[in-house]
Amino acid sequence: MITIFEQESEIGKCTFEPADSLAFKYGDPEFSIIYAHSVATVNGSRGLLKIEQHCYLRHGGEIPDQPWIKPEIMLEPPMGSRQEMVEFAREQHEKFCERVRTEFPDQYLVMS
Repeated sequence: MITIFEQESEIGKCTFEPADSLAFKYGDPEFSIIYAHSVATVNGSRGLLKIEQHCYLRHGGEIPDQPWIKPEIMLEPPMGSRQEMVEFAREQHEKFCERVRTEFPDQYLVMS
């Protein structure tokens, strides 16, 4: 497998804290940062394109799970050139970022 594309995009901030968080509830709020991440790989023998996408939060040094946006895995047949595959992966990443912005629960979203 050869990685041809990898990108992480910051989507916004949210007030969601993990259930096991020990944050002091009367202090200043701590925000988690919302990220969308995509990685595209090509199978060397067949040229099959695999795109994996997931959304996660960063809360300080931790990366807690978020329960709203499900990860996606796409398998695409071989395409023309490597550049076409990179461009396709970039387009899919942008679509995934839009999906995260649309589907992330408004009650937790601080800014985007």
